[in-house]
Amino acid sequence: MRTRIVALSLALVAGACASGAGGGGGIPAEETEIVGGGEVIEYTNIYTALRELRPSWIRRAREVFVDREFAGDIGILRRSFSEEIRYIELVPARDVVRTFGPCQAPDGTGIIDTPRDPQCGTRPVIHIVRY
Repeated sequence: MRTRIVALSLALVAGACASGAGGGGGIPAEETEIVGGGEVIEYTNIYTALRELRPSWIRRAREVFVDREFAGDIGILRRSFSEEIRYIELVPARDVVRTFGPCQAPDGTGIIDTPRDPQCGTRPVIHIVRY
């Protein structure tokens, strides 16, 4: 009887650890974490910082938003930056449209009803929040 109780306890603990891995119900920790502005200040650009700190973000995201506004493709992260950054986050694909709106080209670009990226809304995006 005691062996069954110990085995059941171990199974419950293992199940709880598996379901809590990465937080957020099985979402990998790297997807839910943020990168603080202080972490990127020592780097030449945000691309270099994220390539070292969160390499999967660079591989997975194609678009960048700054303060909830579409900024461009991931290539803009290679530019040097002078603004203070509060934090950088990876917004999961399931939250892109809900967070940033429809995947259309920004107003004023002269492009009407054209997606920014053919896979927009199916991939995560990098969101930079300034002070």
